Amino acid sequence: MNIISSAKLSMIGLSLAGLCAAAQAQTVPTVPDWPDLYDPFVLYSLHVETVDPLDFNVIRNDTTYDIEVPAWFWAGDEEPILVSIRRKSASALPNELDSNKKVSYKIDINEYHDDPGDVDICVDVPGITQGCVSKWKNIKKLSLENGDDQDVAQEGVAWYLHRLAFESGLDYETGLASWVKLYINGQYQGVYVNVEQPDKQFLKNRGIWEPVGDTWLTKMSDQYDPEPKAGPEDESGVPSPTSEALCFAPFLDQGKCAMPSDFKDQLDARINMQGMLTFGAVTALHYSPDDLFAKGKNFYYVDQGDGLSPLWKRQYLQWDLDSAFGSLDPTRSMYRTGRGKHNQYEKALVDGEDDPYREEYNSIIERLIDGEFPVFDAAQLALDMQAFESLLSSALAADPNSKGAAGSFATMAEYFPLRIASMKAQLPEAPPEPPAAGDIHVGDLDGFATTTG
Repeated sequence: MNIISSAKLSMIGLSLAGLCAAAQAQTVPTVPDWPDLYDPFVLYSLHVETVDPLDFNVIRNDTTYDIEVPAWFWAGDEEPILVSIRRKSASALPNELDSNKKVSYKIDINEYHDDPGDVDICVDVPGITQGCVSKWKNIKKLSLENGDDQDVAQEGVAWYLHRLAFESGLDYETGLASWVKLYINGQYQGVYVNVEQPDKQFLKNRGIWEPVGDTWLTKMSDQYDPEPKAGPEDESGVPSPTSEALCFAPFLDQGKCAMPSDFKDQLDARINMQGMLTFGAVTALHYSPDDLFAKGKNFYYVDQGDGLSPLWKRQYLQWDLDSAFGSLDPTRSMYRTGRGKHNQYEKALVDGEDDPYREEYNSIIERLIDGEFPVFDAAQLALDMQAFESLLSSALAADPNSKGAAGSFATMAEYFPLRIASMKAQLPEAPPEPPAAGDIHVGDLDGFATTTG
């Protein structure tokens, strides 16, 4: 937690009454709780008012991405709550020197709140008793992405595809995301992708957090560089049993630990492989060069207990989709998705015809595209793109840093049928149907049979 000056915090009380009145004047309905907060077909407006108006430029120009400032935050017709806001490590749009640049933000709901058990305590806010909360809409952080690599349309649609895979009935867990309009100090900042932050609350909302020290949440921002985010590792440095067991490639660099002879059995026992392969299958559709299957980075994983219980297998979580749709080549391989490079995950799992998970990976792709309830249906995706374009057209037109995102929906609608057809063509041909019982005929193979009446 950053230390903010007492003088700056004392200004909070002066602005509270005015902000409450402004919030009550909003005509937008109250934003719903998680998970409906992330409905991709609804556009909400989020408002931030920094306690010190000068702080807006402080955080917007901060390229260390570490400076946090106190601010009031609200949506719709709600009363403001006290939060902290900082810039995230994403490129500014259109560039760093532009005075009206659009940057990504992280909002911490509980920065000035402590929650030891059942006692709520506001901390580091002298003289202020209002507005300090532990959660908003049952989340503790907001991650607002500006769509820097591609644009907010493509980033939001990539998250939507992962959501569809989750809704298909596969054993796959994913974060949620939607689009929002952001206003800071009354200035419209544009359209952002509001991405659900993987944290302890993320796990609690899904019922996969064990409070007695049996859950580890780890972030992989780069290859082979685990960053503990929640769990016993935070305080004691104790790795999860799953991490200790998976000491071989592709989970660690070659040479750290020899690949076991029962490689597939080890993975089946400790990892939700259907979830991991679904992660890769969705990436094969939208393409993201910095992903788990493309580069072995930019993801989270969750370990629980000894890692051997069916309910405690490792779960892989998607993160950082700002580079999705970086290539619109519909014919590229769905087994080797990196930019001409061979990621160890793909090499070990699905690249070769005889790789241990090639068949299961194929079956997941076939189910997503052509199963009983296909979710990657080109006609339906085209309708979704039209709905998204209608939802966002006005907001994007008013966003000077949208990078032409409104036009991306039509581009993706043209891309999906080509890519889906290419993925289907890369699947192995189905074996011929066996003949019906009445069609079976046994001939005279050796010429010695005789015919009787």
